[in-house]
Amino acid sequence: MAGSGGKIVVLMLNDEYGTSKGGISTIHRGMACLLISKGAKVYSTVLEATKGDMDDAEADGVELIFPTTSKGDPRQPELRWLTFDHRSRYPDLPSDVDFILGHVHITSRAARHIKEQRFPNAKVVQVTHVIPEDVARFKSEEKELSIEEEKAAILDDLDHADVIVAVGPRMYDYYKNETGEEERLQEFLPEPSEIFKNTQVKYRKTNMKVVLSIGRVKGVERLKGYDLSSKSMGKVFKIRPNTKWRVRGITRDDFSESKEIIQANAGKFNFVPFTPLKYATQEELSKDMQQAHVVLMPSRAEPFGLVGLEAIAAGVPVLVSDKSGLAWFLDQDPDFDRPIVEIGDDDDEEEAVQTLAKRIIKVLNRGEKEFEAARRLKERLLGSKYWEESHSKFLEIFGL
Repeated sequence: MAGSGGKIVVLMLNDEYGTSKGGISTIHRGMACLLISKGAKVYSTVLEATKGDMDDAEADGVELIFPTTSKGDPRQPELRWLTFDHRSRYPDLPSDVDFILGHVHITSRAARHIKEQRFPNAKVVQVTHVIPEDVARFKSEEKELSIEEEKAAILDDLDHADVIVAVGPRMYDYYKNETGEEERLQEFLPEPSEIFKNTQVKYRKTNMKVVLSIGRVKGVERLKGYDLSSKSMGKVFKIRPNTKWRVRGITRDDFSESKEIIQANAGKFNFVPFTPLKYATQEELSKDMQQAHVVLMPSRAEPFGLVGLEAIAAGVPVLVSDKSGLAWFLDQDPDFDRPIVEIGDDDDEEEAVQTLAKRIIKVLNRGEKEFEAARRLKERLLGSKYWEESHSKFLEIFGL
């Protein structure tokens, strides 16, 4: 089976093409590049794209497909257009699609609908990024009460997939149990981009120290552990007052609420200063990491944790929550588990704060020794080429 010019044609469904929002979109782009490297023709839907996104797609060899809009229509593009209005909003999809790739639970329902209504002979590949039982309870009671419905919708989409791709060992383990599948289920391990692999981090011996957090605050502060970070940084500032805490991933629209969230969690420390930074490209994140003395990823639940992987690949000291999928991956090899920090359960919050604060202070105090350890970890991780087997299996799905 092959479409355009004898090439396998893959239609990838996502809301954006780029890496500035991290996570799903970064993995989406990585998969696209992997497919193209083996000769596939790849299309990717987007709701909108910046010039940088379009330049990235052109450089990668990916053809972007935008929704049609009407002049004067004030409505902004949304994911429901892909799911329910794809015939009118995306009328110009390629005619010879062999595979449709969706992301759970962002575009997994759209992948089903587009196959059923337009490409009945195409195979559907669903990529899993979320464990609803872990994530929802840290967002809101409404989300927590809807776990059963969300999980049922995800499993329904996966039941109609030809192949299920789980990002990381934690996700693989979860969906192996929930679907009872082994034949249709594969694990995918992300490879850090060349930008981070080529980043040259050098310890900067200064009195000022920089602690870097990456990811939005609003609505996910407990999920991403920003409440723990806020309290921990209050303790850090007491010991090392000449420390800067930079938070990358805050927009102008959510700055006020993000600031309120962080200060509300400062508790007895009254005020915890931080530097808000907008979403960034991988090139900008690389520069952030070169200026940082430690990167934090203290999530209470993290299906994988790409930010932590990128920091390790860059060679900067990083502290990774033991509740993350990245910790599951690192813990499989005694050479890799150095960054893991125990966050503990909800009833041990103060203990988690103390543990995290002590680890941050220790990293800052040890200085160059921590950077040397981070360099060795980078070399071992990248030298292992841990991603190769999973990437080969991923390509086999598409006959490549």
